[in-house]
Amino acid sequence: MRTPYVLAGLLVAVVALALGWVILAGSPRDAGAGTLRALYAIEPPFAFVDSHGRVTGEAPEVLRIVARRAGFRDVEFVHAEFGQLLHDLMNGRAEVVASGLFVTPERARSVRFTRPTARVGTGLVVATGNPLDLHGLDDVAAHPEAVLAVVDGAVEMQQARRAGVPPARLQRHGDANGAVVAVIEGRADALALSDVSIGYMLASSGYTGIEAVAAVRPPQRDGRDDPGWPAFALRTDDEALARRLDEALAGFLGSAEHRALVARFGFAPHNLAAEVRP
Repeated sequence: MRTPYVLAGLLVAVVALALGWVILAGSPRDAGAGTLRALYAIEPPFAFVDSHGRVTGEAPEVLRIVARRAGFRDVEFVHAEFGQLLHDLMNGRAEVVASGLFVTPERARSVRFTRPTARVGTGLVVATGNPLDLHGLDDVAAHPEAVLAVVDGAVEMQQARRAGVPPARLQRHGDANGAVVAVIEGRADALALSDVSIGYMLASSGYTGIEAVAAVRPPQRDGRDDPGWPAFALRTDDEALARRLDEALAGFLGSAEHRALVARFGFAPHNLAAEVRP
């Protein structure tokens, strides 16, 4: 009379194994997985949504190519606020962040980065004529009334703090658009943002009453210039996925296809060295 229970137990085991195989087969950590989920925030030209509703920019477009080379059929993009990207990654909303997230020692303690996809500098946006004569974050720190707009959680916020800008004069915004409007409206005296972001924004947005500061003095870390190194971010235990993406990036970065792709987003040749490493 125990036969039905034995058969039922075997059936449960078979179903469990089958489900386990499906889950593993669909896992993005496997080479043949179908869809890779990627978090992005609106941060032109690294990531944004075009007029047709397509997620595009340097990071999404590079990821589409290297993900395909790594064995994925497609990439599903999931929106988040910039300051929430790593939190949402750790909570499993996606497997990778593709939003021009810069490699920093602080971030590297909680996530795993691929090799960087570019090297960029820090720029400043000010009101036309640069009324406070600001040419670097140190100038902002030295001016007792200068208010600096930054994107909340962005590298520029940490750079400003290291330069001596007090928290009371750091104005945080959820995205670059809100920050630049603050400068236009006179609520902030400058906006710190990557130089490629500033160039792309001023060329494509139609904003008036502002300008990019020429020849901004680079921010410093431990007495050295501190450029930005955008890369894809993954959870620390996703070593196999990071390795596959790195292998695909190694064969793509610096190629003619890569240069043509990111030139559309304002990345100049000096941003595109194949051996970009922090």
